[in-house]
Amino acid sequence: MNKERIKEIDILKGIAIIAVLIIHTTSSAVVILSKTSISYFVLAIVNRLAQFAVPAFIFASAMLLIYNYGDSHDWRVFYKKRFKNVLFPYISWTFIYGAYLIMLYHIPLRSILTVRNLLLGGMFYHMYFIVIIVQLYLLFPIILYIYRLINKNFYTVVMAIILFQIAEIIIFKSFISKHFKDSSVIFATYISFIIAGMYIGENIKSWIKKYKFIGIITFVISMISGYFFIGISLNAFAGKIINSNLFNLYWYTYTLMASIFLLVLSVGILKYPSISNFMINTGKLSFGIYLIHPLILDILMHFLKTSKSLLFDIYTGVAFITIFIFSYYITKFIKKMSLSSYLVGK
Repeated sequence: MNKERIKEIDILKGIAIIAVLIIHTTSSAVVILSKTSISYFVLAIVNRLAQFAVPAFIFASAMLLIYNYGDSHDWRVFYKKRFKNVLFPYISWTFIYGAYLIMLYHIPLRSILTVRNLLLGGMFYHMYFIVIIVQLYLLFPIILYIYRLINKNFYTVVMAIILFQIAEIIIFKSFISKHFKDSSVIFATYISFIIAGMYIGENIKSWIKKYKFIGIITFVISMISGYFFIGISLNAFAGKIINSNLFNLYWYTYTLMASIFLLVLSVGILKYPSISNFMINTGKLSFGIYLIHPLILDILMHFLKTSKSLLFDIYTGVAFITIFIFSYYITKFIKKMSLSSYLVGK
C-alpha cells in the first residue's frame, strides 16, 4: 500500500533544484569578476546563500526513505526499485556527458574512461550527487539499524547528529584524505543531513503541526550562521587563509538549518495553490532537471562570455532562466516516453 505523498517534500526539492541552478549560473562570478565590483559582491553572496541545495536534496531523500521504507519490507524489492531509477540515469548521462566532452572539447578517450569518471561521478561536475544517493540507497538498511539505536528521543538524535558529523570530519582529515581527497562523493560527509532527515521524515506529521515555532528557530539560526558562512567564504575567495574548522561549522550549521527552514516554508507555500503547484511540479521533475541543466548551461556559456559587470549580470539572469525553462520542459517531455526511467528516473 502506497503512503500519501508528502507535498512539502516536493516543494522543498523544487526550491533545492532552483538553488542548484543559481549556484551553477553564479559560480563563474567568483573567478571572472573583479573582487571590488558590486556585481561580484552580490553574485558571490547569492551563490553562498544557495549552498543548501545539495544538502537539502540529501535531507529530502532521507526523509522519503524512512517515510516509505522505515517499516519492515522486502529489501530486494527496495534495491530493484531504487537502483533502477538512479543507476540507469547515471550510466546514461555519464556516457552522454562523456560523448559531449569528446566531441566539443576533443578530450582523449583514455582521459574520459577513468575510474573516477565512470564510478565516482567525475564525468561532469554535478554527477557526484548521484554517487552519494547510490551509497545512501545501498547502505540504507545499515543506516536504518543504527538510527533505531540512537533514536531514543529528540536529544539523543541531536547529539548523534553532532557527534557523527564531527567524527566524520576527523576521520576524513586524519586518514581518508591521505588516500582520497574528494570528500564530496562520500555519503558520510552528509551524515548529519541524513540523520536529521530520517528523524523528521519519521515524525513529519507532528513536525508540520509545529511548523511556525520550528520555522522561527531555524530561520534565526540560518541567518546567523549564514552571515558567518558568507564572511568566511568571501575571505577564502579573496585568497585569505581561513580556519577550516570554522568553515565546516558555519557550512554545516547554515545548510542544515536552511534545509529544515525551507521544509517549514514549504508548509506555508502549500496555502498558495498557484505557487505550490508550480513548485510541486518542479520538485517532481527535479532529478531530470539536475541531470540535464549543466549540458544546456555549458553550451549556452559559449555564447554568453563577458568580463563586464553589467553584461555579466544580464547574462547570469538570462542563463538561469534559459537553463531552467529548457531543463524543465525537456524533462517533462522525456517523462512521457516509455523508457523515461533510463534517463530521468521514475
